[in-house]
Amino acid sequence: MYIMVKKSNIPWLRHLRDIEKHLEKNEKWFQYPEKNMERIEQDMEKWNADFLKGIGHLESLIKELEKKMEDN
Repeated sequence: MYIMVKKSNIPWLRHLRDIEKHLEKNEKWFQYPEKNMERIEQDMEKWNADFLKGIGHLESLIKELEKKMEDN
């Protein structure tokens, strides 16, 4: 049995239209990404530095905890 469904009733089609509309609004950003790349790279470097600092602190806490466990 085959059921006729209007294209406007297909739920995922509405989502595709929304995505397409969003991309059209932001098309300039996609056309000229090199203007934003420097800022993005700076943000990434800052995030990475903060992340590595946090990981270093976490590793030092783990080592300290291991020493305390070995002493007991």
